[in-house]
Amino acid sequence: MTEIPGRSASPLTPSEQSPTADRALLWALFFGNFVTGTGILLPAGMLTDLAAGMDVSVAEAGKLLVFSGVVVAVGAPLIATFTSHVDRRTMLLLALAIYLVTHTIAAFAPNFDVLIAARLAMGIAAAIFTPQAAATVGVLLPPQRRASAITMIFIGWSLATVGGMPLGGYVAHEYGWRVAYGIVAAMSLVAMLAVALTLPGGVRIPRLRLASWISVATSPALLLVLLVTVLNGTGQFTFFTYLNPSLKASLGASAALLTFVLAWYGVSATLGNLIASRFVGRLGTSRSALVTLLAMAVGLTLWGAGAGTLWIVLVAGVLWGLGTFATNSIQQARLAGLAPDLTSASIALNTSLIYLGQALGSGLGGVLINDGYLPFLPWVAAAILVVAAGVSIAAMRWEHG
Repeated sequence: MTEIPGRSASPLTPSEQSPTADRALLWALFFGNFVTGTGILLPAGMLTDLAAGMDVSVAEAGKLLVFSGVVVAVGAPLIATFTSHVDRRTMLLLALAIYLVTHTIAAFAPNFDVLIAARLAMGIAAAIFTPQAAATVGVLLPPQRRASAITMIFIGWSLATVGGMPLGGYVAHEYGWRVAYGIVAAMSLVAMLAVALTLPGGVRIPRLRLASWISVATSPALLLVLLVTVLNGTGQFTFFTYLNPSLKASLGASAALLTFVLAWYGVSATLGNLIASRFVGRLGTSRSALVTLLAMAVGLTLWGAGAGTLWIVLVAGVLWGLGTFATNSIQQARLAGLAPDLTSASIALNTSLIYLGQALGSGLGGVLINDGYLPFLPWVAAAILVVAAGVSIAAMRWEHG
């Protein structure tokens, strides 16, 4: 087997891959990303039931998202930097195997400490799978097909918000949160088999060099755009992590209504991503980011003002949802446009900071809940997103200056 530096060491070069094999691989990675996203978001959809089952407070249960966010934030760039020599097939199968084991442990966890430990290990798997699935596609497919292929597999993560998390919450309420973890474990096994059957061995990726990280760290424009990513994640997860208890407190929501509202929000988020992909070229990435950040801020403000009225919550969920995934996608494109030669490093760091924002927001929301401020979470989230919009405007000045 002859290695192809920076591309593939498999017997087939990218140009020789059969279209059928490529489609099968993309669907396997798509499903793997769906499983990864579902596992990451699962606690948010069933936080109240999980907290009651483990006899801990809702804020304490929120630490599941805090700790996993930190692990992914730290792990993603380190893994990207130091494992380029490892076969991508091995890396992706390892990630899914960890997901299988950790979700099985979570399903049978005797106490909250074991659940936290399983969640930390699960974060390592998430730090591997999503960015390395994209890197694998970048290596195996020719340039003209990479963008659409990467977009496709990332839609799998988006659909976890539409289907995976709401259905997980419903299963947790009707059959118990342990069953929800067991289902994700089973899906991890299916994803593992799919990747094993479709991904050739010997795939390597180009190494990220220290000079690239230094260049990103010394660019004011890039740093401001990356700060927008952190603030965006912090603002959203201040409220998103605690959607389940918030909806129960404000609407007295049943399991069916909770599932509906979460799915409504998820559909809006996926729709927003599709709309952004069509209009970002006309508005430009900077203006598009400002629009989505302000839309989310307005949506969360509206949610806070009318949390006890279902139709207001649904309208607010649309405004918030339209910006959720769209902002992340726009930020990626914004970074690539600012410094094309640093895209690999800046986007890896951006992915890491998305999860750092998740950890910071989940932690902040937990602190506020402990102090009795659950009803104010949407307002706090909106305020942080307004700050993100201000930083984004400052970044625009550097971009054009």
